[in-house]
Amino acid sequence: MKKQFRTGILSFLVCTVLVQSAVIGYSTETKENSITPDDSITLHNSGNENAAENEIAEDDIKNDDNKDYTDGLKILQSSEVSNEFAKNNDPLYKKYMSVSPIANSRANKFGVTQPTTPPALVGVNSVDGIDVSMYQAYSTPIDWNKVKAAGISYAIIRCGYRGWGTGEIVADSYFKQNIEGALAAGLQVGVYFYTQAITEAEAKQEADFCKNAVKGYDITLPIYIDIESADPKGRLDSSGLTKAEKTNICKAFANRVQSANYTGGVYANKTWLENYIDGTALAKKFAIWLAHYNTSTDYAGEFSMWQYSSRATINGIRGSVDVNKNYLTKPHQVTNLTAAPSTTNPSEFILSWTRAAGAYKYQVKTYDEATSTWVSLGTTKSNKFTVVEPYSTAERQYKVRAFKLIGTEKIYGAYSSVVTFGVNLKKVTGLIQTSAAKKSVSLKWNKLLAASGYYVKIYNDNKKEWSQIKVISGNNNVTAKITGLDYSTVYKFKVQGYTTDENGAIVPLTNSDTLKTATLPKKSGGLKYTKTAPKSVTLKWKVLDRVSGYEILRYNENTQKYVVCKTVSGKKHNSTTVNQLKQGTKYKFKVQAYKLAGEIKWAGERSKAYSITTVPAKVTSLKYSFSGNKCTLKWKACNGAGGYEVQRYNNAAKIWSTVKKKKGQNSIKYKFTLAKNNSVKLKVRAYKYIKDKKYYGFYSTKKTVKH
Repeated sequence: MKKQFRTGILSFLVCTVLVQSAVIGYSTETKENSITPDDSITLHNSGNENAAENEIAEDDIKNDDNKDYTDGLKILQSSEVSNEFAKNNDPLYKKYMSVSPIANSRANKFGVTQPTTPPALVGVNSVDGIDVSMYQAYSTPIDWNKVKAAGISYAIIRCGYRGWGTGEIVADSYFKQNIEGALAAGLQVGVYFYTQAITEAEAKQEADFCKNAVKGYDITLPIYIDIESADPKGRLDSSGLTKAEKTNICKAFANRVQSANYTGGVYANKTWLENYIDGTALAKKFAIWLAHYNTSTDYAGEFSMWQYSSRATINGIRGSVDVNKNYLTKPHQVTNLTAAPSTTNPSEFILSWTRAAGAYKYQVKTYDEATSTWVSLGTTKSNKFTVVEPYSTAERQYKVRAFKLIGTEKIYGAYSSVVTFGVNLKKVTGLIQTSAAKKSVSLKWNKLLAASGYYVKIYNDNKKEWSQIKVISGNNNVTAKITGLDYSTVYKFKVQGYTTDENGAIVPLTNSDTLKTATLPKKSGGLKYTKTAPKSVTLKWKVLDRVSGYEILRYNENTQKYVVCKTVSGKKHNSTTVNQLKQGTKYKFKVQAYKLAGEIKWAGERSKAYSITTVPAKVTSLKYSFSGNKCTLKWKACNGAGGYEVQRYNNAAKIWSTVKKKKGQNSIKYKFTLAKNNSVKLKVRAYKYIKDKKYYGFYSTKKTVKH
């Protein structure tokens, strides 16, 4: 069956190209003014043609977001069905298999006459795009780079259809190839599904099929339900559904798509939008894609994209292709902005609003009284936004606007009405330690709108009880400095607000969560080195009591700051080796003790700086050569060396003694005389002076020179 369908498609597409080639230049007068996408179809509607908008059901917002309507549904692949099946089920089959191609003038952009801008959209810019299915990619894969170079900015790609004969959902087998090719070429992408749904549940099946198909892809344009006539005997055309019922099918699909945070859209031709679905009502909630094959349109309803021809020729695509204008219209204004406390976190609240037609994302802003400006809190694809501290603990103003993305341009809609909200908490939140000293800590917390003042409490480990340590009157000050503490000690604090009743009696509010704090350790000292190597130094310092550990800091010459390079846990572990250093290089270090309060480190005063130089590298590659009795010993230069010291072994005294000192990194030769039949043992090491102190590297391997 697969082979049979592929053969039929290939034959048709070859025929299409041949016919187009034969007529190019013959009929440049051919126009599409009188053609509509459904001219060959007899429309059928037994319902009320003038169904009032108030008869259309409200949005079906149910708690079924976690339900997959495609679960257990048999989904066919278009590559697996026969030519006969496609003929009796695929709504696009007639469009591409039964209609002769129309001759195009290459003098026109995309081979078709460009449409005039609709009166309502005069002054609004537009970008060119196409919509494709398997029929554009079956015989020859689309060259998406050529498509983009031809001036196409976006592609709306069919991911599947429901058979107008059997009602089965069929996946477009070229969807993955098309969407990945378009995205790789840098085109924006949207998706459409050709519906034959006759119930809202079936529309949700189709929406969930689309949601599953686009997972992992960057979908920045809408996911459209394509609703139009397929065949007079087809399940949708012969269903007898009313205008309201067909409209609700569109709404069920688009709402379902938007519940997954995609932009919902409806594709339909002019006749359907005016007579068979309520285009006006749908445009209030979703993006409308108008199909009207003409150089002008008198459709009076709202739309943002116009499919004006199905006979375009685009470089990179074999055969005819639909071409569209996407107008850079603004998404609708956000409405019904509300705020409500979070049910899970008392220091948060939730902003929510009604989704705006055409919205890709939403921007949330709050008014900052300190700067008298509106500040963005972020963006979201959802119609909900969680406001967290510090914004949730005082009354603030909030507003939201929608935007859509055309290329890299964000097109914003109007702001919502402003909502004012603040969580009227009874429990203090946000208690933190802002600073510490050896005998004090400083605390800060979020203001309680209801509080008249605050109690600061400390935990007594000996008595195992909380006691009040400080009282703060009024609600302006939300900080406290607690003094008289001991060094390098962990403490626990709580803060409790209070208010007064109508009789002036104190009414305690709810305690904050417990905060662990810590005072600082004593100043570190006694830093020195115990060992130095070409690429490391080993350091040691004085042990301090009550500490959680130590941090070694190394001076960064570029930033001129000390940066932690090593952490040593445990108060008795007072030595460490710092690795990954450069040979023969001077470094400066400091050490500081720290005390842990929970997961936060509170570091004490740093030690004095201590300088140490890594030694030069070990001398390697000793070689010698003779010229008569004159011997030359050579070795490999050591980076950073200030010179070299050559030592010779005295066999009689059985000691090594220095016989030559050579200055300079590249002074790598030592010449001496050695009589015939004699031998001598030599070794070499590099050295470097730092502030008149000589630092030696490791000796080379001993070398026996024989003559």
